[in-house]
Amino acid sequence: MKKIASLTIALFSIGGISAILIGYDYFTSTHVISKEQAIEILTKSGQWTPQDLSNDTIDAELLQAKLSNRVAFVINPTTLSPDPSPQLVTLPSFNVQENQLFWSITIKKQLEGQEYREWRYFVDATNGTLLKS
Repeated sequence: MKKIASLTIALFSIGGISAILIGYDYFTSTHVISKEQAIEILTKSGQWTPQDLSNDTIDAELLQAKLSNRVAFVINPTTLSPDPSPQLVTLPSFNVQENQLFWSITIKKQLEGQEYREWRYFVDATNGTLLKS
């Protein structure tokens, strides 16, 4: 009987410590929406429908703003770090903060013949807000 009580207390202790560690990790690490979620936010904004985007080229890159140079690093969405040889993108003029993560979504739509038109949108990668279109 004492073995069962000791084992139960040990298991509850391990469970409690695990819950605390998981909670700490959740509240201290950055959570980024996926590329698919960013594109879905764009379609829900009312500017595009899924039918509009079905045959078009959609490109999305996760960027991290570096305001001192008005550039952004292309970030790996899995590791949340720049590649060993970082790719830089010039930031257009809109309100971002230093180190802010956001998705740059480019839509290329074929018009008539060989002619294309491009639209560029920016979605905040942490809260899903459409920053600029």
